[in-house]
Amino acid sequence: MPEYTLAVALRSSAPLDDAAIDALRTVIRPGDAGLQLWREPDRAVLRLTTECAADDLHAALEQGRDLADEANDACPGRVFEVAAMDDEDSLVWRAGP
Repeated sequence: MPEYTLAVALRSSAPLDDAAIDALRTVIRPGDAGLQLWREPDRAVLRLTTECAADDLHAALEQGRDLADEANDACPGRVFEVAAMDDEDSLVWRAGP
């Protein structure tokens, strides 16, 4: 089954500091060794990436949307971008204004 990279961007409803990021790492997919979590310098945007196996880009994007839901449950805010990509192509969902 093909491997894809998932990327999620969420604007938090509260500023994120290092302690918040550390706490989120224990809650969002704690068994996923490939999950990367960080905040943007403005402390409002949370970014996540991980890898997944899926039949195609559309199925991978659905897994990305699931990851976005998990992130939003743990860190209330607004998901504004979810992407699935491989070495040749990508599929991106973006929230409207």
